[in-house]
Amino acid sequence: MKNENGYALVSVVVIMTVLMAILFYLADALFSEMAISRNQKSATVSFHLAEGGVQEAIWRIQNDATTRNTFLNTTNGLTNFSHNPGPIANSSYTVAIQNTAKAAATISVTGFYQIGGKQAQRRITLNVIQATATGTYDYDAGLFVGGPNPGDVYIHNMTVSFGSGYDRAGIMSGGDIDIGNATVSVRKDILANGDIDVHNATVNLPPPVPPVPPGFPGGVQQENYPTDFLLPGIDVNGSGPNSYKSLAQAQGHYYTSAQFKTLLKSQSTFNGIYYVSGSGGVTIKNKNVTFNGALVSEGSISFTNANVDVNHTSGPSGLITLANLNITNVNINVEGLIYVGVQSAASTNANITVTGAILTHDFYGNNANLTINFNKEWVNEALQGGATQTPVIQMQHWEEEY
Repeated sequence: MKNENGYALVSVVVIMTVLMAILFYLADALFSEMAISRNQKSATVSFHLAEGGVQEAIWRIQNDATTRNTFLNTTNGLTNFSHNPGPIANSSYTVAIQNTAKAAATISVTGFYQIGGKQAQRRITLNVIQATATGTYDYDAGLFVGGPNPGDVYIHNMTVSFGSGYDRAGIMSGGDIDIGNATVSVRKDILANGDIDVHNATVNLPPPVPPVPPGFPGGVQQENYPTDFLLPGIDVNGSGPNSYKSLAQAQGHYYTSAQFKTLLKSQSTFNGIYYVSGSGGVTIKNKNVTFNGALVSEGSISFTNANVDVNHTSGPSGLITLANLNITNVNINVEGLIYVGVQSAASTNANITVTGAILTHDFYGNNANLTINFNKEWVNEALQGGATQTPVIQMQHWEEEY
């Protein structure tokens, strides 16, 4: 009996030890899951706080007189503001708008969220610019890259020509112009505020047209051009009746990216002004489409393996995006204005004809044929509304987590 009692005691101790080990394992797993859940919540909340700070910064640039004056008129001005507490309990965020040039700045926002004794941080940094030139388009450039903080013109493995019988025009860049393994023929000047680099390429400038004077004195290729080239403003999403957003809404052509994607499945011809809101943009692939008017997108516009026609009608026409325009394996004919807030890119067997002009912050062209028939009247028609409520264009966006 004593031996049996001892055996029972040992058995109970072993079982209790195993149960305690299981209990500790379950508790550890439970606390780990709670910690993961808490961290995910903290990271998500602090990220949305930072995004809210970005949107407030953009709103202040557009609407607050002091912030807007600093943004538009200083080269290194700084605007700081914060909210502590933030919009929810245990939250806050700080914002810095640091000018890098007139009408160009880096927005840095950090969102904070406190749970217990731990604090989560998410930081968002965003580069923004705003086109400030007002009035009509006075440049004689069918391909125009302008500031603030302009990019460059990159033309490689391309044929670029300007059609006769249209307004005289050439190429102007607020940055550099790089022409390589290409043939470029203009009907006026090639001018750059920065450098012009031509290698393994042919550049054809027009000869003088007699009598001289008062005839045309011939084309000029000049780098370090002393006058700044400013990207014209355009009223994309303002509240006025002439903004593209308002015009599209009046026509019943206002869509989200998802809604327009659904529309593309059943429709290939679009009459009037079509506006696509949000950062999702427009992607058209393996499809033939016709726009009798204008396609306007807050996000990027991408064409791949497609045939695209944009026809001028009784109103403004063209392709307008506040982000990027990407053209790959596409035959595209545009009557009107191509206006690109960030970068226009054409590559891989793209055949592009533009009767109007290309106005962009940065141009990258590779393996494409580009014909520009400069029509200043259609360009100014598309720029209707001027810079009265020109949008702040978001350039680069990156995030950090702590």
